[in-house]
Amino acid sequence: MMKTLLFAGVLGLVIASGPLVAQESTAKEQLVGSWSVVSLKATSGDKISYPLGEKPAGYVTITPTRFWLLFVDSTRKAPASPTLTDAEAVTMMKTQVAWTGKYSIGEQTPDGLKITAHVDAASSQAITGMDRVYLVRVEGNKARFKAPGVIVPMTGAMSVVEFEMVKAD
Repeated sequence: MMKTLLFAGVLGLVIASGPLVAQESTAKEQLVGSWSVVSLKATSGDKISYPLGEKPAGYVTITPTRFWLLFVDSTRKAPASPTLTDAEAVTMMKTQVAWTGKYSIGEQTPDGLKITAHVDAASSQAITGMDRVYLVRVEGNKARFKAPGVIVPMTGAMSVVEFEMVKAD
């Protein structure tokens, strides 16, 4: 009888703890560091686009208080000289995004840890002063970011933006 009760108690603990083990949460400490971007896509309605090409390059660096992001289209051509022509300047502006801002950590959701970054400086004034909300999941050395609705500076469209990164340091 005692063994049966003990077995039932242990089995109950294992079953009860199952969902907690299966659904790992992301902690702020897992985010701190430098990350190399491996993919970036934007979805507006039923339209999927790759605003910086199918193989973007760039980094995100997260400190305990600040978020830095720089993404570029890895296929863009180098300018002919250090002084950009007007056409080259337009092309460069449309093939990169960069911003920085302080961030705060919100609640853990089924889609990931909620991060809200307040953009205080950006390559496009269109996003300066805005909040960018992300749901983040970290699994080992990989991170997935999903922004449920942000303006994509290259298109001006309100989109769901998703990007994946790997730990760079």
